[in-house]
Amino acid sequence: MSAVVIGLAVLVVAVGAAPWKFIVTGDGRSGKNRPEDKNGVNVVVMAELAKAIVDEQPKLLLFSGDLIAGPKTDEEMESQVDTWLGVMKPVYDAGIKVYNIRGNHEMHVPHPEAVWKKKFVGPYALPMNGPKGEEGMTFTAAYDNVRIIGLDEFQSDESKINQAWLDQVLKDNTSQHVFTFAHKMAFRSGNHDDGMETNTAARDTFVKSLIAGGERVAFFGHDHLYDHLVASLPGQPEDNSLHQFVIGTAGAPLVHGKADAGNNSIWTVKRLNHIEDKYGYAVVEIDGPKVTITFKARTAPGIYEVADTFSYSVK
Repeated sequence: MSAVVIGLAVLVVAVGAAPWKFIVTGDGRSGKNRPEDKNGVNVVVMAELAKAIVDEQPKLLLFSGDLIAGPKTDEEMESQVDTWLGVMKPVYDAGIKVYNIRGNHEMHVPHPEAVWKKKFVGPYALPMNGPKGEEGMTFTAAYDNVRIIGLDEFQSDESKINQAWLDQVLKDNTSQHVFTFAHKMAFRSGNHDDGMETNTAARDTFVKSLIAGGERVAFFGHDHLYDHLVASLPGQPEDNSLHQFVIGTAGAPLVHGKADAGNNSIWTVKRLNHIEDKYGYAVVEIDGPKVTITFKARTAPGIYEVADTFSYSVK
């Protein structure tokens, strides 16, 4: 195991050719008047997920925001994050690297950035290699043959990302696979209409940049359901498309989709699967050029079973 500096001081955690996997989920916050909730967190489902994640033996976990319900004071936010970290302690103790990004529910207090940076230090620290002012919130890291890019969308009142920084990371990338994750989705997944579609020009530039950078899959949360769609430009081959996975299924109140497809602009969007009323997580298996993404849904307390699978290979 060795550390290597590539491009923008990105972190290389390990090197090897053996198959490996990481987990993706998000939105573990509490709702209202539910017995499973404690101090801003669905502690029942999150505890189940922590055990399931450890049992999967992944190398990494990507958690796409809304860890907590979002209180009104900095002190309350610190307390809620402590509850989340306590429930997730088995994952950290197992040596699984956890990469978190912020959701809109981490933005309700007077000083959200200061609290976030205060809590995610030491064993919970996030990479500090993002653009100026976004250190520890926007970042990139690499493990084996995979580049991970976590994007913070809450540096202003608009839901947007630092496109110039992302362009440079993609330009410098030498990893075989690229996976970006953010909180608010690029294309509507069923419920929320306040995702990246609210600024279609910026969204279109963002998606084009991922495809041009060789990325095939991006992960999001925000909607508390599972949704898999593929977006492509007219006349482009399948390997010039982006698959969007929304996996906001870690315990937040489950939602139902709406018929409105949203603003897809220049994109042809095809929904491949849509699962509601199920908590769960995705297992991303990496075997050289091949990637298999499996969504495991909660079928009973503590029981998570395969509900969807998608595979592809890169050149």
